[in-house]
Amino acid sequence: MTVRVASWNIEGRLTDLAINRRGTPDHILSGIVKLRADVLFLAEAFGAEVLNDDIRKQLDKLGYHIIEVPYSEGGAARLAPAVYSPSMMLLSKLPITSYQTIRLGDLRNAILVHIKDPSTDKTLRVIGVHLDDRSEILRLKQAPDLINIIQETSEPTIVMGDFNAMHGGDILPAKLLRSLPIRTAAKYVVPELSLRAVDMAKGDTLKQIMHQTGLRDADRRHRPTTTPKLRGREWLPSIRLMQIDHILASPTINISNFRVSTDGGSDHRAISATVTLDKNS
Repeated sequence: MTVRVASWNIEGRLTDLAINRRGTPDHILSGIVKLRADVLFLAEAFGAEVLNDDIRKQLDKLGYHIIEVPYSEGGAARLAPAVYSPSMMLLSKLPITSYQTIRLGDLRNAILVHIKDPSTDKTLRVIGVHLDDRSEILRLKQAPDLINIIQETSEPTIVMGDFNAMHGGDILPAKLLRSLPIRTAAKYVVPELSLRAVDMAKGDTLKQIMHQTGLRDADRRHRPTTTPKLRGREWLPSIRLMQIDHILASPTINISNFRVSTDGGSDHRAISATVTLDKNS
C-alpha cells in the first residue's frame, strides 16, 4: 500500500479572505490539484461551519471523499481569529472505512480516519491535528490525549497537521528562537506573534509525542514550513522560518519523497510525502 499524504494549514482561505489578490479559494483549489495527494488534511479550512457548495462540487470532481469537523474551541477566546467558527477537513481519494472526531485536552477537536486500499486490502490510520497555538503549556495538555489514541492499537498510523510546535535540541531555527537576544527582542517586536514563536521553539510537545509513541518525522531535515506573511500582514516576505507542520509516521511505514510546496496563498506551505506500508503491516 503506497499513499501520497499531505497537510496544509490554509488559513481559512476556502472562505473568501483574500487581501491583495492573495489566497483566494481558487488559489487554494489550484494548490490542492498540484499536491496530487491521495489523503490530504486541511487545518483552518473554512469558517462559519458551512463549506461553500461550489467548492464542495470541485473537490468532488477531484475524486475526494470529504470529512469536515469543527474546531469547537475550548479555553480562553482568541483575539481576531482568521475565520469565525473554523472547521478542519480531511480529504481522501481512497475509501474511508471509518472516522471519528477526537478531543484533545478539551481544547480542540481532531480527525481520525481509517483509509483502505482496495488493491491490497491494507488499512492506514490517519489522524489530522491542529494543536493549540496559544502556548506550549496548552499543547502539552493536549499531548496525552493524542498519545493515548495513538497507543490504542498497533495499526500503522500517520499523524499530520499543524502542531504549532518545533523540534527542540540543536535544530538551528529553534535554537535561535530560544536564545536570550531573540527572547528579549520578542517582548518588543510584534510581541503577540514573537512570544508565541519563541514558545513554539521549546520542543517539549513533539519530544513527548514522539518519545512515547515511536512516531518519526517524515522530514529528517526539519525544513521550515511557515512564513511571516500572515493575514493582515501580506506585505511581509513569504520566507519560510519555522517548522511547525509535520507528518509523523509509525516505524513500520516507509517514507519517501518529502516535499515542502511553494507559496500557495496561505502563511503555511503545504507538506507532502509518499508513505508505504511494510509487507508485514
